[in-house]
Amino acid sequence: MIKFNINKVKNNWKVVMFSILGAATFWLFRALNEKHSAIISYPLEFVFNKDSTVVMNPLPKVIKIDVSSGGWNLFRRTLIFGVDPLKVELDNPSEVNFLTQSFLSPIVEDQLEGLTINYIVTDTLFLNIERKITKRMRLKVDSLSLSLEKDYQLISSIEIQPDHMMLIGPESIINSFETDFDITPDDNGIDEDFDSRVEVPIVFKDLIQSDPSEVNVSFEVDKFKNVKIGVPIVLQNFPTDRIPMLRDSIVNLTYRVNESIAEEYSVGDFRVVLDYDFLKTDSMGVPILMKYPDTLKQISMDIQKVRFIY
Repeated sequence: MIKFNINKVKNNWKVVMFSILGAATFWLFRALNEKHSAIISYPLEFVFNKDSTVVMNPLPKVIKIDVSSGGWNLFRRTLIFGVDPLKVELDNPSEVNFLTQSFLSPIVEDQLEGLTINYIVTDTLFLNIERKITKRMRLKVDSLSLSLEKDYQLISSIEIQPDHMMLIGPESIINSFETDFDITPDDNGIDEDFDSRVEVPIVFKDLIQSDPSEVNVSFEVDKFKNVKIGVPIVLQNFPTDRIPMLRDSIVNLTYRVNESIAEEYSVGDFRVVLDYDFLKTDSMGVPILMKYPDTLKQISMDIQKVRFIY
């Protein structure tokens, strides 16, 4: 009967493992001492005045280069140690749309010492950098855009403080704006006087800034209601021998007014006339509203023509 010595087997495996590890290490060191070629992705850093420009699209981060060098050098450049990026200086970045291999070659050769540059794999680097400009914008609120509660209306001018802003960003976008810039309170169903901070709505927030970013907006509102009042028709310029008899001597006027002052108007504040000089026929005329309070903006009559006989 064959007996296995477990400890002896374990020792043999350790010897085998150490042998393999030693051989692999020897092979690795020998390979690293030889010259190799490889395509490496090298980090890029673009150097330009970032305060006066806006990067419209992300800049290229790496460039691919076919290089030759000793294995240790390639290993150090690509795997173990952090490498300093290639610095590409741009004197007029807003005027440069792309960088070609011929432009990049001297930069690469100058900064990658210890490597033999076979060729640049990356064909072209595309850039989109614009000049940063500032434009003064006049702020306004469109009264029709206000979300007022039912039957509420604006009764004052809309005040904005400050009434302008400076828009800062890339030239192409800033120049696309008109001089007026609309802002609108987000509040819905406004049923009381408004006095609050309102954010200036900016699109492309990653590219554009506004100074200030919010302003104070204030205005007054009041609840309105429709009021109907009967006003007698006054005859005007009729000859004394041609006084007509009106079938409808009263005209109903409907006007819209603040609830708080609805009772301040009376029949005497209105005057509706039927003028003989404007009659079209001998039996029909158009009543004219000649007098009404200046504060009223919406007034309507229930009849457009009146019939009469002599």
